[in-house]
Amino acid sequence: MTASNFKISVNLVSTSLQHESPDRMAATLHLSTLIPATPTSNQNELKALIKDRSSPTGSFKKCKTMTELKQLHSQITKNGLNHNPSSLTNLISSCTEMGTFESLEYAQKALELFLEDNGMMRTDYMFNSLIRSYSSCGLCDKAIMVFHQMMCKGVFPDHFTFPFVLSACTKGAVRSEGVQVHGAIVKMGFERDMFVENSLIHFYGECGEIDFMRKVFDKMSDRNVVSWTSLIGGYAKRNCYKEAVSLFFEMVEVGIRPNSVTMVGVISACAKLQDLDLGEQVCACIGELDLKVNTLMVNALVDLYMKCGAIDKAKQIFDECVDKNLVLYNTIMSNYVRHGLAREALAVLDEMMQHGPRPDRITMLSAVSACSQLDDVSCGKWCHGYVLRNGLEGWDNICNAIIDMYMKCGKQEMACTVFDRMLNKTQVSWNSLIAGFVRNGDFEAAWKIFNAMPESDLVSWNTMIGALVQESMFNEAIELFRVMQNKGISADRVTMVGAASACGYLGALDLAKWIHSYIKKKDIHCDMRLGTALVDMFARCGDPVSAMQVFNKMVKRDVSAWTAAIGAMAMEGNGNGAIELFNEMLQQGIKPDGVVFVALLTALSHGGLVDQGWHFFRSMKDIYGIAPEVVHYGCIVDLLGRAGLLSEALSLINSMPMEPNDVIWGSLLAACRMHKNVDIAAYAAERINELDPETTGIHVLLSNIYASAGRWDDVAKVRLHLKEKGVHKLPGSSSIEINGEIYEFTSGDESHPDMTHIQPMLKEIFCRLRDTGYVPDSTNVLLDVNEEEKEYLLSRHSEKLAIAFALINTGQGIPIRVAKNLRICSDCHSFAKLVSKLYGREIIVRDNNRFHFFQQGFCSCGDYW
Repeated sequence: MTASNFKISVNLVSTSLQHESPDRMAATLHLSTLIPATPTSNQNELKALIKDRSSPTGSFKKCKTMTELKQLHSQITKNGLNHNPSSLTNLISSCTEMGTFESLEYAQKALELFLEDNGMMRTDYMFNSLIRSYSSCGLCDKAIMVFHQMMCKGVFPDHFTFPFVLSACTKGAVRSEGVQVHGAIVKMGFERDMFVENSLIHFYGECGEIDFMRKVFDKMSDRNVVSWTSLIGGYAKRNCYKEAVSLFFEMVEVGIRPNSVTMVGVISACAKLQDLDLGEQVCACIGELDLKVNTLMVNALVDLYMKCGAIDKAKQIFDECVDKNLVLYNTIMSNYVRHGLAREALAVLDEMMQHGPRPDRITMLSAVSACSQLDDVSCGKWCHGYVLRNGLEGWDNICNAIIDMYMKCGKQEMACTVFDRMLNKTQVSWNSLIAGFVRNGDFEAAWKIFNAMPESDLVSWNTMIGALVQESMFNEAIELFRVMQNKGISADRVTMVGAASACGYLGALDLAKWIHSYIKKKDIHCDMRLGTALVDMFARCGDPVSAMQVFNKMVKRDVSAWTAAIGAMAMEGNGNGAIELFNEMLQQGIKPDGVVFVALLTALSHGGLVDQGWHFFRSMKDIYGIAPEVVHYGCIVDLLGRAGLLSEALSLINSMPMEPNDVIWGSLLAACRMHKNVDIAAYAAERINELDPETTGIHVLLSNIYASAGRWDDVAKVRLHLKEKGVHKLPGSSSIEINGEIYEFTSGDESHPDMTHIQPMLKEIFCRLRDTGYVPDSTNVLLDVNEEEKEYLLSRHSEKLAIAFALINTGQGIPIRVAKNLRICSDCHSFAKLVSKLYGREIIVRDNNRFHFFQQGFCSCGDYW
């Protein structure tokens, strides 16, 4: 029945009630088509059923099957009782009690035949029974259709009719029909009937129409516990949990005693809010009002305490319950899993197997998830066996959980077997398999499954983009993101976290700005995780200003967000700014962790703030109870080394409570190069060689240190050793992006197509630099050649070529951004500082260690590069 037809029937109801037609259509369907002609074989039983003609109700109720009921109906018809309204009423009552599709269809046919032969007398109860039964069985369309028929035939509804039909509208989620029923209620004068009003409140509440629900409630002249409970449930349905709880206290205040349904709804609202104090205020009413606690309330209480983290209290209530049902077992198990208490969840399962109800699919979902958390494949196999023995494998979510469990336990073949045997592979099934391969580092298998999917969804794309980022395939991750856009799949927060992470590692500022703009344009909610990713992205792209703009707009910040912001300060060597952020974080009650101290100490190292670095390093254990790890010692070694305090750095390394790794010795070795300390450099190189004899980078660096000191014999020995190992020094290269195109330059390369323009520009730059007193630092030339040749080689360092090219091809005031594969040398550092002042340009160089922001002759690193 369409909504328009239904509306017509409601509008015609008042006319049809007042002007019932005396002419009725002749019966087109005889009883012979409805009931069987052949009597039952057991004539004695049938005669016994119809013997008591004064009580046909009892006779129909004794029928156990539809066959018996039809045969009894046939006999009653032959005895001339079929025109008796009470006989039909009892027939319909018995059919509706059976509650099958066949019995209800039979009852409706019987009613239609009765109406054709006898008119409308005393049929309202019959219609009500049918409407109620269809609604109870979930046949909501049928229920509404019977109501439509009732209205068209002019049968006047009573105060039972409308609650039954509204129940059908609620279960069938047919809002428009429910609104039309409301119109009929008003037209017929039932709008002041409390039973009907309560049904309307429930209907609008379930439809999410809070305003309509509230209007009905506010207009009620009298309200009972059902009115308040329906209103509270409606608010909870729309996630308005605070309003629901507030209504509960208002209800108690006006003297309405809540029932168990009210209490379950309100306690559940407190659980959703995870507000234990509020929940205990509600629970106090149970004792104050002397309410009897049933199993449903116990279940709600256990869920409340679990969700609020009061696990011991929840367990106490669970243990004290003498009538535990399956729902209660499932509630505590699922909450144990949610809190990561997998062993406790499996202990509950063990209790169920010994003394409790038989586990169902909800139980096994929690059990399998618990096995996943514990990486317990043995228990997982037992759960899988239980699922198979009890026919639960037909549920997709069970199979998906088992796939996930086997993947987390490293049993990929078993996961694939479960997947292959699934009759209905959903997108969740495919995604579980992909995520498992990604988690286990089998990117090729994940990619193969992704390409084999009949239809991929957003989760599939997000998983693959995240996998590419995890594999450090950042360009490929951005490219896959673009393919996703071309296919018309809208990105979400997870997508943009992956894209932002990839962009940050690439250091592509233009792309970073586009990603930020895309998020705003598509109105993607920037939650704490995405905001943190954007802060980190801009910081890695050398734009700390934009990073802090994003950070300052974040509504909520956790320690990771503060770490990203402090990291942005570290990128530009702003140690004081990092300290200010750290102190502000403490003022806002955020507890620091070891990761935030890495960012802070790095910022202090890049800023050359030795005293402050020592202070915060010592405060880790003394104030915050965080034991420094090797990475924190590495930051202090780097800080001391940059400041030239090489002996102090070496003493710190020798006093470390753990064995120093090659990174620690590498930091000291790099500092030795900067400060030209050959002896400590040689010692550090020996330690690195002991830890990892295959490392070649240290030999290159040691060669450079010897060359800077003019110890060419030692240079020759080291290079001979490298040659024997087949290692060649990586040439310096720099790249720059201009108008969306990437240009790359290699040190000493004269074959660049734009060299004819770059060379005169370099000549001009060096002339202007010499006028300011610039003298090339020839110690950076690591070849035994004369000074003139050294100056020439210095002038052909890749970052100098890139800067000269940018000055030619970009307008005045445009920042110059250079990405270099090696650490910038001291001469190029001085060169960039002077060029930034002479040409009025901001120059940003990202080397393999940090960002350098050159402006007006100064660098953000404070010359601690």
